[in-house]
Amino acid sequence: MSLPFLKLCGLHSQEDVKVASYSSADFVGFVMAESKRQVKPEEAESWLRKHPLDGKKTVTLFVNAPLSDIQTAVNQLSPDIIQCHGTESIEDILKIKQATGKLVWKAIPHDDRSLDKMKAYADVVDGFVIDAKVKDAWGGTGRSFDWSHVPKYVSFGEDKQLPVLIAGGIAPENVDHLMPHGPWGIDLSSGIEKDGKKDIDRLMELEKRLK
Repeated sequence: MSLPFLKLCGLHSQEDVKVASYSSADFVGFVMAESKRQVKPEEAESWLRKHPLDGKKTVTLFVNAPLSDIQTAVNQLSPDIIQCHGTESIEDILKIKQATGKLVWKAIPHDDRSLDKMKAYADVVDGFVIDAKVKDAWGGTGRSFDWSHVPKYVSFGEDKQLPVLIAGGIAPENVDHLMPHGPWGIDLSSGIEKDGKKDIDRLMELEKRLK
C-alpha cells in the first residue's frame, strides 16, 4: 500500500510553520476563516519567508468568504490551492476559480448525502476534503467519522481523477485504524497538537506509523 499524501492544516504561528517545514507533509494549510486557528494573510506570508517549505504546497481555507477577501489573501500569499469549507455553491466555486486562477478543493461533511454532493461538484472542483459533520462547526473539531465509508470516497475520486483527503480527528493513536481503508490523503490538525500548538513529536509519531 502506498503512503497517503499528508496535509497539515490550521498552522497559526511561526513555530507551527517551523514544525511543518521539518515534516514530510505535501500540503500545509492556513485557516483564513474565523476560528481559533485563524491567521491573517500577512502573518502567514511572514512565517513562510522565515521557514521555507521546500516544495510543499500551500492551501488557504475559507468558509463562505466574500470573493474580495479571497482575492486579497491570494494576492498576499499566492497559495497553490483554495479550500472552500462552507456551503459555497457551484457558481461560487466557478467565480473563485475565474477570479484567482487557483485550484479549488471543496470540503464535504460526511453524511448519507456526501457522495451525491461530490458528484454535483466534481466537474468544477480540483479535489475534495471529507470531514466529520459537527453541528455549528466547519472543521478542526477533533471528531472523526466512520472510516468504513472512506473507500467509496476514494474510489469516486479515482474515477474522476480528483484527490480526496480524509479529515477529522486523525491522530497517532488512531491512524492505524484509518490506513486499511486506503485513503489517498489525510488532513491533520488537532490530532497532532499539544496545548493548542502543532507538536513535532506527535507529528513524527504519526509519520512513523505510516511507514
